[in-house]
Amino acid sequence: MLTPVESESPFVLRQGAETAMPAASRAHVEEITLAAGEILFREGDPRRFVYRVETGALCLYRSRPDGGQDVVEFAFPGDLVGIGYLDSHVAAAQATMITSLSCLPRDAHDPAAEQSARSRSRLTASIEREVAFLKDALVQRARPDPLRRISALLVTLSRYNTYEGRAPEVITDTLKCGAAADHLGMSVDVLARELAELEARGLIEPCDQGLRLLDIDTLTRLADGLD
Repeated sequence: MLTPVESESPFVLRQGAETAMPAASRAHVEEITLAAGEILFREGDPRRFVYRVETGALCLYRSRPDGGQDVVEFAFPGDLVGIGYLDSHVAAAQATMITSLSCLPRDAHDPAAEQSARSRSRLTASIEREVAFLKDALVQRARPDPLRRISALLVTLSRYNTYEGRAPEVITDTLKCGAAADHLGMSVDVLARELAELEARGLIEPCDQGLRLLDIDTLTRLADGLD
């Protein structure tokens, strides 16, 4: 059962200071205790909270098609879990022993504002897993149309830029190459054709650094299959 935490928050809030939470916002933080072996969240579950391990430990893992599991990492006291930018978890989390966590609604936590080197390192690793997951999922699932796949990749790279403190609208990754086409599950010719289509729609344009995103909102809708 979730109960409010009255101590100083370990999280950086969108409304608050860097390392502590104003008293008015403290009610946002709650506490949960898991038994050994209990699942905190599964792959594909909506990302609703950010968690900090207070005691105990969590194992984050990915499931394989053959039923096995690949360990991604372990989280120990002080570590943040559930951080990232995708709307769903790309790995599951399970308690390895009795584990207590403080949790904060995702929309109240600003991952880019984390000052702890440890937290930023874990966030970077989480985002890298999300990018890899997105690329793999786009190739392995029943393929959506190429324009949707490319739009999803551009939006994800834009979000990664935001976290890194770079301009979200400038994509410096080289997309017009065989490696990018392979990640997206298409030929170089198809990739070039679809990038030209996005340019013709006024959504992207070439720039000195690579590509400039002119309408991230429309690209997001394309990625979600809404346009």
